[in-house]
Amino acid sequence: MTKSHPRAAAGGRRALAWFAFIAGVLAFQAAPASANSTSFARDEVQVQYRGEPGQTTVDVPQGQSVRATLSDLRSDTAVSSAHPDYLVHASSFSPNDPGSDAPGNWTRDQWNFLSQRRLSVGIGVTPSWQRLISVRHPGARGITVAVLDTGVAYRNKGHRYRHDPDLPITKRFVHPKDFVDGGDIPLDSEGHGTHVTSTIAQSTNNGLGLTGIAYGAKVMPIRVLNRHEKGKGSKVARGIRFATAHGADVINLSLNFAPDVQHCKQIVSVCSAIQHAIHEGVTVVAAAGNKNASRVLYPAAAKEVIGVGASTYRGCAADYSNYGTGLDLVAPGGGQDKSAQATGDLHCQPQAPGYEIRQYSLNPKAADRGNYRHFGVVGMQGTSMSAAHVSGVVALVIASHVCGDHPTPKRITHRLKQTAIDRGLPGPDDVYGAGLLDAAQATNRRRACTAG
Repeated sequence: MTKSHPRAAAGGRRALAWFAFIAGVLAFQAAPASANSTSFARDEVQVQYRGEPGQTTVDVPQGQSVRATLSDLRSDTAVSSAHPDYLVHASSFSPNDPGSDAPGNWTRDQWNFLSQRRLSVGIGVTPSWQRLISVRHPGARGITVAVLDTGVAYRNKGHRYRHDPDLPITKRFVHPKDFVDGGDIPLDSEGHGTHVTSTIAQSTNNGLGLTGIAYGAKVMPIRVLNRHEKGKGSKVARGIRFATAHGADVINLSLNFAPDVQHCKQIVSVCSAIQHAIHEGVTVVAAAGNKNASRVLYPAAAKEVIGVGASTYRGCAADYSNYGTGLDLVAPGGGQDKSAQATGDLHCQPQAPGYEIRQYSLNPKAADRGNYRHFGVVGMQGTSMSAAHVSGVVALVIASHVCGDHPTPKRITHRLKQTAIDRGLPGPDDVYGAGLLDAAQATNRRRACTAG
């Protein structure tokens, strides 16, 4: 309940006793917050009236200070106590992951996770981490992301395969499946799948390596690509249906068909599996392609899939990133900028250095030599990395309940596009889609989540 407090008036219970007035003033002067006006609310105070249970919120009259309002209230014999309404703040979550440097210095490697700055433009994930902690779903705990890729270095096997020490414990890897060699142990012998998974869900604040966007989510590792990053559409379709049947909330497809696949009639089983997943409430995210072509590749081009292009350190579209109809938004993929002429963005600098997306992961060069036990900070670039960013943020959005308890894929897509940072020409365009992924705004409860 909120009450309005009129300016000081004589008579009735507001009669002023001199001793009470002096005592009230002295009490306020002794209050710890009196020396720091930023520690309490300016528009209201908390009052305990004699004989009434609990405290009552009383508005501070317009033009009057909190100090003056408390002085007036404490002079009232009907008031037992009056105090400022002290403010509370969420504790800042600052992971201690060292990256390739020292404890807490992960930010030197992961420009892509940081907020928009003068030079670099990341997705602003750190406020999202704190918000998810506040609602007791740290790192999207309770959400499952299926990664259909080359497999993941998620466990030990014999003498050849070792668990990536900066990935979650085995219990957070659920329903593993290998559609390439068969079986239920989809280990990575190439590095791509482990890197993608690390961007989505790498262990965070564990004093090791780097951080992951949805570090509390469960991962469903599904191997559909071999050690040469090749696979069959039939296996991808089976993987999508498997993920849907086993409770995935998000499916990440950091893979593409060749440009000659131009409609779903050519990959009926894949598109059918995607539509079934979306019908079941699963959000499907896919990479737009790395050919710098004016067409988004399948499966990203399929209906209701979130098609993701790549952005660079400066927030520009990457020079290799595909564009065109079906591109929903862009997210960090690393590399060099497209030209200002191509993007409509004068800040783009094609000749400037390009920076990769770095994660603690399986070393691809070692893996190519048959060594699947060597890990470290690995840089990669591509729309595969971009899709992983979006999948991680989708997990955060779902876990935050900012769009309701069970948001549809359509609503989630609309949320990401609604909160994206506009780049290039004003409004949506073929180069950036709706703009650059913004995790901070996507999980911000102060921004209404409108229906898609």
